[in-house]
Amino acid sequence: MSEPDNHPPEFPELYCIWMRVRNKMNIMENMPRTFGVEKPLFLSEIHTIQAIGRTKKNNIRTIAEILGVTPSAASQTVTRLKKKGFVKKVRGIKNEKEVSLVLTPAGKIAYDNHEKTHRQMYERIAGRLGELTDDERAFLGRVFSVFESVYDERIAELTGMAENGKPSA
Repeated sequence: MSEPDNHPPEFPELYCIWMRVRNKMNIMENMPRTFGVEKPLFLSEIHTIQAIGRTKKNNIRTIAEILGVTPSAASQTVTRLKKKGFVKKVRGIKNEKEVSLVLTPAGKIAYDNHEKTHRQMYERIAGRLGELTDDERAFLGRVFSVFESVYDERIAELTGMAENGKPSA
């Protein structure tokens, strides 16, 4: 594992570090884990479980927004989770047409174990970073927001969709 060195990197170096982090996250994305249940789950699945578990009044569109994916992608993941026995679709909580998502007992076990994993990761990261000032946290928030907006724009470019959801010219 590489530790950061002491010289401040230039922006191209920072971007390379970010890309390495993304690549490592992609590796983890393809490594299914059990999270205390019998059936292994991919990170996209456990993060969908996490979004459902944290959001009481939800539907596919809400979960897609939380995860930063399309409603179609969220729906496909929810369908897999339903088949695996982690999620139930419940009609009529808001109205008869609306479908809400609820975790099954197995889904709750996976959710709880994943939350524990996240707490451990937060503790590792926070322990290595040390205490951050309000300004540092605000700056990091700004950096992550910029990355997200640039990647949203790039996705729109690659899919031929403008920000309003209509095909771009």
